[in-house]
Amino acid sequence: MQGFREDKLSFLPLLLVPPLIALVVLVASNESLLVAERVSFSGTEARAIRRTESLLAGLPQRGAALGDPDAPVTLQFFGDLQCVQSRQVMLGALPFLIRHWVRGGELRIVYRSTKSDTPDWSEFRGQQIAALAAGRERKTWTFVDLFYREQGPEFTRYADDGFLERIAEQARLDLRRWTSEREVEGWAAKIESEDVLAREHGLRSTPSFLIGPTGGRARPLLHFSLEEPRVFDEAIRGLL
Repeated sequence: MQGFREDKLSFLPLLLVPPLIALVVLVASNESLLVAERVSFSGTEARAIRRTESLLAGLPQRGAALGDPDAPVTLQFFGDLQCVQSRQVMLGALPFLIRHWVRGGELRIVYRSTKSDTPDWSEFRGQQIAALAAGRERKTWTFVDLFYREQGPEFTRYADDGFLERIAEQARLDLRRWTSEREVEGWAAKIESEDVLAREHGLRSTPSFLIGPTGGRARPLLHFSLEEPRVFDEAIRGLL
């Protein structure tokens, strides 16, 4: 009997491991909840979050592309995150296209960057890298949509690290990962290549658009309205 008791005692630490692991997980989970609860949003921010999440819920995001990668038509949106007109089209005509064509699987939209209204290149690159880095968590479009909804006054240099982090919080990004991704080399070259692409197609202002069959030749979309989706709608139908 003595040997039996000793054997039982020798297994006691192993028996205690699962409860200890469960306790550590519970403490970590509670700590995460407490951190999340510390991030409070204003009424304006909360409404922006709800509208963005409602618009994009369930749609695939891959890098700067929104929608099914096999969609037959691709629309390329060249915008500056501080451009008022880009904000108008993002909140005006594009939601119809997203709800009707992107959700239907016929259209994918790719966000491209072109400097227009942002005061200087440093600020422009910083905000665009922040948006692209969100793509590593499949949330570039979430970041872009929230940025446009919370866009500040023109030419006031408001898009500092604090503003960008606030958008990242609203997009429910992992801030540590997102901050690290912003430091990855290659973002600046990508942004410059998109500016070159815009110039090659004669796109000199924002917002501008290229449209074409996915994987095929794209052409500039002209005479579109910022609020009314009719021109976009006709162009998409013409390519299907």
